[in-house]
Amino acid sequence: MVVPTRAEAFAALLGTLFVATVPLAQGAAPDINTAGINISADLYDSSLRDDVHVLTGNVKITQAGMSMEAEKATVSGMQANHGRMDFERDVHIHSAQADLRADTADATFANGQITTATAKGSPARFEQLGTPAAKKTSGRAQIIEYDFAKGTVKLSQNVWFSYGGNEVRGDIVIYDLNNQRVVVNPGANATSGGRVNITIKPGSVPGLPGAPKKPDDKPEQGGNNE
Repeated sequence: MVVPTRAEAFAALLGTLFVATVPLAQGAAPDINTAGINISADLYDSSLRDDVHVLTGNVKITQAGMSMEAEKATVSGMQANHGRMDFERDVHIHSAQADLRADTADATFANGQITTATAKGSPARFEQLGTPAAKKTSGRAQIIEYDFAKGTVKLSQNVWFSYGGNEVRGDIVIYDLNNQRVVVNPGANATSGGRVNITIKPGSVPGLPGAPKKPDDKPEQGGNNE
């Protein structure tokens, strides 16, 4: 009689929520698929009663074209409609639109979809993918919030943001990945104390994301825009 391992029993008990996708290798947890969210790691320790699952070693969680990697992750609420994932050490969040690296991060999922992720670090770093080198967009901050559905990143605390060589510093920067539009210090006023500092580098792409574009990106004839 073959006695199932703990990992195999875990997958069987969760039924339709968890499905082991590969045979269990010695000393490794199986890949698990839950409503389109794929999870793999070297080891895990799970409490079925509390619905809390701790994964360690080469943790990777993917869904469609998005992935989150870390040395440790704690996942709660996988048997419910809403849950949370907490990541520790060497966190890497990657999607078709952006790449984030941080010390720690947390993510939420609802109805089988990972919806948001919050990366924290000293600093956490962000870079937009798929843009020309001349319009490279990146940033760093203590906290970076990534909304996958909206396609936005929000940087806060000690923010540095760069677009095509131009640099912005402020308290909060919200960047729309789809429309390449940036808002700095939303809600600020003359009495709030927040200031925006912008550095335009000679030869860099003129303007910032969201600024009106001229036809064919050509300067107006006879203009005096120095």
